Amino acid sequence: MTVHTLVRSTGRRGWTVRCDVCEYTFAAAVASLPEAVAFVETNGWIVGERTWCPMCSATHTCSRTA
Repeated sequence: MTVHTLVRSTGRRGWTVRCDVCEYTFAAAVASLPEAVAFVETNGWIVGERTWCPMCSATHTCSRTA
């Protein structure tokens, strides 16, 4: 899995993920990058070549299937 650079460490407080489309951010208070990716994916984010929040990913999926 290729993780985009929009998953960034915030030091002792965890990791921040930013959506490529709308620039919405999500903070995950976990220790490592793999834990942060797993946590945000559990909350509906798509993390890979592009990082999408749940709303942008749902909109993209709906527009492709319509």
